[in-house]
Amino acid sequence: MTIPPPSSRSAGLTPPGQAEIVAAQQVLVVAPHYDDEVLGCGGLLAELVSGGVPVHVLFLTDGRGTAAESGEEPEDHTERRRREADHACAELGVSSSDLLLPDGALLQHQDELVDGLRAALLDVGPDLLLLPSPLEVSSDHRAAFAAAHCLLSGLRTEAPQDGLLGVARDLRILLWEANRLLYPDLLVDVSDHLGTIESAMACYESQEALHPYLRAAIGLRRYRAFTLGKHVQAAEAYRSLALDDFRTRGLEHLVRHLGGSWELLEVDEGPLVSVVVRTKDRPELLREALASLARQTWRRLEVVVVNDGGATPELEGVGVPELNLVDLPVNQGRAAAANAGVAQARGEYVTFLDDDDLAEADHVETLAHAVQAQGVRVVYSDAAVSVLELSPESGDRGWVEVERRLPYSRDFDPDLLRVDNYLPFNTLLIERSLIREVGSFDAELPFFEDWDFLLRLSAQTMFHHVRRVTCEYRQFRGAGHHVLGDRPRERADFLELKAQIIGRHLSELDETERSRVVARVVDRLRAETVAAEEERRAESARRGDSERQYHELNGRLDAARTQIRILETLDERHRRDVAESMAALADLRLRLETRDAELQAAYDELGRLDALVREMESTRAWRLHRTVQRWKGQG
Repeated sequence: MTIPPPSSRSAGLTPPGQAEIVAAQQVLVVAPHYDDEVLGCGGLLAELVSGGVPVHVLFLTDGRGTAAESGEEPEDHTERRRREADHACAELGVSSSDLLLPDGALLQHQDELVDGLRAALLDVGPDLLLLPSPLEVSSDHRAAFAAAHCLLSGLRTEAPQDGLLGVARDLRILLWEANRLLYPDLLVDVSDHLGTIESAMACYESQEALHPYLRAAIGLRRYRAFTLGKHVQAAEAYRSLALDDFRTRGLEHLVRHLGGSWELLEVDEGPLVSVVVRTKDRPELLREALASLARQTWRRLEVVVVNDGGATPELEGVGVPELNLVDLPVNQGRAAAANAGVAQARGEYVTFLDDDDLAEADHVETLAHAVQAQGVRVVYSDAAVSVLELSPESGDRGWVEVERRLPYSRDFDPDLLRVDNYLPFNTLLIERSLIREVGSFDAELPFFEDWDFLLRLSAQTMFHHVRRVTCEYRQFRGAGHHVLGDRPRERADFLELKAQIIGRHLSELDETERSRVVARVVDRLRAETVAAEEERRAESARRGDSERQYHELNGRLDAARTQIRILETLDERHRRDVAESMAALADLRLRLETRDAELQAAYDELGRLDALVREMESTRAWRLHRTVQRWKGQG
């Protein structure tokens, strides 16, 4: 059974009204099949190559998926498609390599796919990555995106992985479309490269014989030019992403963010997990939190809602597998509400979700699989912080996300936990028997009850960290939802209570151990501060380089625009000069024709007079006249 997630689009419905120029220094294209590099982004590749940018294409599958349809033997068909790809890449001017995973079955080969993508990113070192959209019809296209998400979502500053973080940190990611429209935020004018697309696609004779791919590709690009000026005949559409889009959203959440849906499979077997939800007079937020639990893929789920002295919430039609309500008659505080929920819980494991937070669809499944696979008693994942504001311009959308970040993603460090809580409480899954061993939440604490509880847990067992965002910690600015307010450090009791928690748990250690813990934590925090400063400087340098490149490109663009204006001015002046010259030439031609006619008339008159003279000279009278004149001359 699948759970259909609601649709969500962060980009507008209307495509951009202006084409953009994509700049890059090194490009990696992920092409699930031979010909995807042409159909998905052939125009942009041609544009980049024409600017001298190196482009490398990583083909993922072996090409034999269309062998039966073509009537060829699989081995022969695979070899033919590889040759076609070589010719197409030569037409585009790009290099390529292969993973050769089974065509049509990439979803079943995610581990190899992730490893292959990691190797390609490290080898090519791109600053631009072109990926298929997860909205695509082809399962291989969607699998390629899922593998990229798996690879990039776990990258953490605190835990670099084989230099991959250095490659991915400033990586620009563009999603391309081939067989289903995406919601683009970038259009690229490819009018000048249709011929290259056609010549490259002509290399794939085996595929064109099966389907009119080229006709569809050209039609799609013609369609994408609708929102651009008349001078744009064809365009390619892309959606821009960055590393933090992958790190702060789970796969299903990111796909919804892009306007699509991801197929989610229910898990009906495994240990029962109880989710304790504390609430008080926030019915709308509670409904949103419970809706996120209703969509959990882990169906061995029990939800315990603890109403801490507020109006009894309406829980009809929530949709979770099992729902229990603990209705406290008066407000007793966060710790007491947590204790009441745990007391009601029946699950082998317990997790918590406050009513103003959200769980991603695979939150419980991820934690439940991790706790079983690792053989530990406590596991935790990461929570993205979503900062929301209520803007007058937001209309019926209400609260609008203005910031999304990942402030905490640390591997377990019990010493650091003794001086600071770096674990969002809604990311933990705890063995219920362990809760009985360490005791209940301290009801005397107005806040930090979760930190105190975690410290007691950590004294009994190690925690396992899953570097993956599976839930969302929401901050509603100005709403007063948070127990500590919007500026907790400005509270008079904040540092006082924090010192109380630290002192309580450090006092359990002897003096030597306390000194060791403090020294180690101070040394670690100092090293992290130095690393953060170095990263800040590096980022500043990168930003400076980016700004220089930006200004350089802007300068080149302005120069090109100026040249165009000059040429247009010269062209207009040339047209005026030509028009004036043509008019003068026509007048001259008319005058010449008139002169020719007059000259011809004069020639005709001269001919007539010459004939008369010759006629007169032939008469007897003219001969007698000439004889008389000669005599007179002699006399």
